[in-house]
Amino acid sequence: MKKIIILSLVLVLSAAVLFGGGKKEVENPSVFKIGFSSSLSGTFAGVAETQKKSFVLAVEEINAAGGLKMPWGKIPVESLIEDDQAKLDVGVRKFREMMDQGMNALTGGIWNPMSAALNEETKISPVIYVPGFVPAKDAFMAGNPAICSYTPTFTPWSIGYITGQAIAKNLGKKTIFFLKRADSWGTVIQEGLDAACKEYGIEIVAVEELPAGTVDYSAVINKALRVKPDVFVTTMFGGDAIANLKQAYDMGLYDVSTIFNVWTANIVAKGIPENALAGHYALAWFYYDLTGFKDKAVAEKVKKYSDAYMARWNEPPDNMGTAAYLAAKLIFGAVEEAGTFDPEKVSKVFETRKIDTIKGSYIFRKDRQPINDHTAFLLKGKTPGEKKDKWDFFTVVDSYGGEKVLPPLSVMGY
Repeated sequence: MKKIIILSLVLVLSAAVLFGGGKKEVENPSVFKIGFSSSLSGTFAGVAETQKKSFVLAVEEINAAGGLKMPWGKIPVESLIEDDQAKLDVGVRKFREMMDQGMNALTGGIWNPMSAALNEETKISPVIYVPGFVPAKDAFMAGNPAICSYTPTFTPWSIGYITGQAIAKNLGKKTIFFLKRADSWGTVIQEGLDAACKEYGIEIVAVEELPAGTVDYSAVINKALRVKPDVFVTTMFGGDAIANLKQAYDMGLYDVSTIFNVWTANIVAKGIPENALAGHYALAWFYYDLTGFKDKAVAEKVKKYSDAYMARWNEPPDNMGTAAYLAAKLIFGAVEEAGTFDPEKVSKVFETRKIDTIKGSYIFRKDRQPINDHTAFLLKGKTPGEKKDKWDFFTVVDSYGGEKVLPPLSVMGY
């Protein structure tokens, strides 16, 4: 019995050294570990790769400046990069593996349903979580966000709402054929679009639904050709969007309806024929070339960032790639402001501060979504003759922002 008691005391003392006696190290960590997890394989791989590049640039920039400026000194940032393969079980497993490595914060992600699962994980294992893409609406409903879950973008509801706004105000169209992706992405985009249709007096005349990874869009396109809507709206993204837009062009839908891709990326614009790019409209949270844009201060910030990205990767930054960059920057700034890696204290910074970003100022609402003057940009594809170089894909037609483009707080349960 005496030996058991002594052994127990040794174990307790060992634990104290590791978790208590190491208190100084816990309170004053020597490194900040930030995770990046996204779908680096599969249909979203091209976009996820641009996310990774932007994330790496953000980490390199903070380390080039000496690291995070904390009360106990400058702390280097270490990155942990994983592929979630657009599979929920893999994403959760990768999250837990990074937590085992001492992860302090997480960004990345490109597949919408993943964000809800990881938000739940961060309730069990508190960590700063700012996904670098458009996360699930459910994760930000009242009572659902984890202690330090925030989005640098918005939920898909806003994509749908802004799509309706743009169709009514910029395009002056009235009828919509809506192709939605068969998951929370497509469903919530439709919620926002329905709200805009009601407000602006436009009509959805047909709805079709297809899963991520669809290869053949001919049945849907043939139906749209028969219906002849003013606008064909597609919610497909990444490789799916490339296949959808290419087939829509090949089958003559561009000659019948205005094509509207609710969410684009450089990889999508590069992946479709130039004639299929020309004339179609799309939304993006970010576009790298804001030459002549009405907000000159934001245009200058975007140019500075875009030049740095181009110098590092020999290509311009992308829509969702930049979301991961801004997410990392938000995390670094809030950690420095809080003077700690504690997620609860970092969350207070997001709750109470007006934050300057490359897209202008951010003020986070109760539901952890930012109010920003340029929430999304309306883009129009350029013709081959209009393009200055191989990366010159779009003309920026307009931007939409303010609290109006976010779902009412009552919709979010507040």
